[in-house]
Amino acid sequence: MNPQAAGQIAAWTWAIPLIAALIAFTGVMITIILQWRNFKKQIRSAHALKIAEMRQAWINNLRDAMCTFQSYGVTPDLDHNATREFYEHGTRIELMMNPKDPDYDELHSCLYKFLSAATHEDKFASNPQFVEVCQRILKREWDVLKSEIAAAS
Repeated sequence: MNPQAAGQIAAWTWAIPLIAALIAFTGVMITIILQWRNFKKQIRSAHALKIAEMRQAWINNLRDAMCTFQSYGVTPDLDHNATREFYEHGTRIELMMNPKDPDYDELHSCLYKFLSAATHEDKFASNPQFVEVCQRILKREWDVLKSEIAAAS
């Protein structure tokens, strides 16, 4: 072998381990970056699912309050003005609702129609509108919940 060629080979022998180390380092860095990105995505997903879980509990509590209020509202011989639980569930509904909700004013009106209903006919006449507005609110909130879950996945 030519001494000059042997010198050139010897000059490059230090570069091979350096290139291998750079390739390995690049691979490790890419892995770290991808793992960090996935970790952040999992944290956001877990947070969104926790919020969805709390929203589901809120929807369940609102629905229960609406059901109980409605059942007191249509009870034939119940004096609304003398029944604390009737007021309690109406207040619970008002406090759980956002006053900026598009159906809030109508819901509020329905609550007070039940309160002022004096006869059986008045009570039953108040019922359909109350049920309809409650269904709209619960359906809209259910759709929000589904979209939050879908976005988290």
